[in-house]
Amino acid sequence: MIVSESIARDMLRLVVWYPLRWVLTRAPVSWGVMILRTMGDIHYIVGRKKRAQLLENLSRLNRKMCCSDSVQYKRIIREYFRNHYVDHLMIFLLPRLKLADIDTHIELDGLHHLDRALSEKRGVILVHGHFGPVHLPLVCLSRMGYPMMQIGMPSDEGLSRIGKSVAFRLRLKYEARLSADIIHAKSFLRPVIQWLKQNGVLMITGDGTGTQDRTGRYDRFSFFGFPVLFPLGPAILSQKTGSALLPLFVVPGEKKLFRIVIEEPILTNTESADIRLTVSRFIRRLEHHVGNWPGYMHFLDRFEEGQWIEKWGVG
Repeated sequence: MIVSESIARDMLRLVVWYPLRWVLTRAPVSWGVMILRTMGDIHYIVGRKKRAQLLENLSRLNRKMCCSDSVQYKRIIREYFRNHYVDHLMIFLLPRLKLADIDTHIELDGLHHLDRALSEKRGVILVHGHFGPVHLPLVCLSRMGYPMMQIGMPSDEGLSRIGKSVAFRLRLKYEARLSADIIHAKSFLRPVIQWLKQNGVLMITGDGTGTQDRTGRYDRFSFFGFPVLFPLGPAILSQKTGSALLPLFVVPGEKKLFRIVIEEPILTNTESADIRLTVSRFIRRLEHHVGNWPGYMHFLDRFEEGQWIEKWGVG
């Protein structure tokens, strides 16, 4: 979600990263998620202008979405606000997530796809979108004993002085406490290649960096019928290393808080690793999940008419 810098936002940062952080780091996981969702509800109530923008964007996409009436649009937009706070601030909860918490609150679907791919001893690339709480699978799978690494691109570009010295600085400290390594997308990627050769599991976004700063090669693809730039990096990395490329998504749980879904490989062993075909198949899977749970898509407010390539999550 795009949120403009302001004095009010800096004041909210100080509240979130000090007293609220101390509460969340001590609260049970379910309580912590409930608090974060409540913050989203409050933002939904007071964010009239943002609600109107999201409603317009949803209307633009409604032919492929799961619903089109105003009541369900309101539900989707409220979920969008909730997901924003859960995704951004769940970092307070993740470092102390235990196996018991995972068993209680997280549903896991498709682990057999991951196990089968790992049995080939060529490493596995889990390609995901900016969709749902993106760090959750990294922590859950690493706690369960899978060798995990993630490529990310944290950035303090455009943040205020307090945003940089408080929120960004402390976020990096909490990310360093996670039970898996996060490698910067612009760093030397030889450790990533070596990790895959050692049969490790790599998480990487298939829809770009989530910032205006791009790295690597991009090409134009159709997303819900609109032209959007998507990165070729995950497909190229899979082709170069021979590692299986498995789509991964976090969706609402049926009986628990969240469900982590690991899907079958994008390409079979008998298919040639065509770059555009590989990316297109991931996009189709992303469209499927966004169509079912549009409120979990991170950058719905960037999907503005005439600016999809520049401003959507891949831009």
